[in-house]
Amino acid sequence: MTTSAAFNNLPGPPPMRFVGWRGNMIQFFRDPIGYMAPLAERYGHLVAFSKGGNGPVLIRDAKFGPVFALGPESVQPVWTQMSAFHLTRVPGPRDSQSFQRITGGLFSMNDDKHRQQRKLLQPAFHKNRVDGYQGAMVEMAERVLSGWRVGEVRDMAKEMTHLTLGVANKTLFGMEPTQGELSLGEKIQNIVTLSMSPSTLIPLNLPFTPRRRLIQLSEAMEADLRAVIARKRTEGLHQNDVLTTLLQTRDEDGGALTDEELIGQLFLLFFAGHDTTKSALCWTLFLLSQHPDCLQKLQTELSQTLRGSPPKPEQMGQLVYLDRVIKESLRLFTPAPFAVRITVAPTSICGVDLPIGTEVIASPYCLHRNPKVFAEPLRFWPDRWEKLNPSPFEYAPFGAGPRMCLGAGFATLELKIVLSMLLQRFTPDMPGGVPLHRKTMIVLSPAGGLPMLLKAPGDPLSRRRIDGNVREMVTLPE
Repeated sequence: MTTSAAFNNLPGPPPMRFVGWRGNMIQFFRDPIGYMAPLAERYGHLVAFSKGGNGPVLIRDAKFGPVFALGPESVQPVWTQMSAFHLTRVPGPRDSQSFQRITGGLFSMNDDKHRQQRKLLQPAFHKNRVDGYQGAMVEMAERVLSGWRVGEVRDMAKEMTHLTLGVANKTLFGMEPTQGELSLGEKIQNIVTLSMSPSTLIPLNLPFTPRRRLIQLSEAMEADLRAVIARKRTEGLHQNDVLTTLLQTRDEDGGALTDEELIGQLFLLFFAGHDTTKSALCWTLFLLSQHPDCLQKLQTELSQTLRGSPPKPEQMGQLVYLDRVIKESLRLFTPAPFAVRITVAPTSICGVDLPIGTEVIASPYCLHRNPKVFAEPLRFWPDRWEKLNPSPFEYAPFGAGPRMCLGAGFATLELKIVLSMLLQRFTPDMPGGVPLHRKTMIVLSPAGGLPMLLKAPGDPLSRRRIDGNVREMVTLPE
């Protein structure tokens, strides 16, 4: 297949000496943020993964690319032209039917199938339904926070994982967050980690190999989800949770989600419903710990508005500064920093023709650092949102277009509830001598956890210097 001169001559980082573009690929897998972050400023908003071309990086069946879409004009077609830019399945053993079923959710669907399934999922995330999940969110936050004490050091990555897993269990399945049910989250994390590991691509289904482990975990995960669905049907469809709504929903032709479709959608919703929210909570607490003026302003708003209580639905609109803090945190530390597509029809981006089979990586992380839209883009400045109103293709922490995340309202509500309850009771502070690094395994998270010292509200922050590669991502006050 021929390619255009413009496509072949796209600017981009040079291939590494001696090892070529595969060396670039190793750099990318080690640190996607570190690889992507400088590209827009150096090369523009449409950038070759490696100048001169290369093979597939994230999509096994791709013929060309990838190319990076890093600006509003380049991401818009990727997010709006669904018939040209397709999603693909999570990489993994194609001979495992369980793996294929659990990873067969909305993020692996395209065209009519995607539209049909999205319609069936939408009622569970209607605003009225989401507001009804608030009680479960408050209950789980209270359960976790009641065990904390001033003076303790807590790993916020573990604590927020526990909290968001509990919320996911309760709101998705109507289940109490016992240790056995939290193992669903552990299995999902292990499945995602293994599926992203090159070691599972070796087509050997032998005992004790990563591939065999992935297949076994997938089979166990499918069995767990089938048991949850069966239990829900046996107990009756009377609870206010996502699964109950999905079992009751019918499309205009009377069609419903099959059990196989439910398995794929529930796996996706459970993973996306806790891991991205956990990430956003961790990074927001970190940013506030480094900006005492912002933290004080937020704690004052919370105490004056809520007076020590969890927020009620009618109070959400009064928490203006909390809303700005969350928007700014999602801008700087976008939980899903990039999304991958493959072209399945002739199309173009910014006047450059892309051949069929081109891998495209669109990056909200880079989009959110566009200095033409965001003044001082590396600065944590919540009050920028007092007047700022970017387009959906300039600010997109939940994506944009027909594939925009269905759970955006759900996640935002959970963030507001957890932060408002936590910050009325504690001032989380970063202890000294602990470097903070990032990791990106689909979701952007603190590598090695996020230990924080719990102080009383109003206590001063220590303002110790934070070392680690997160300093490349945000301008921290000295």
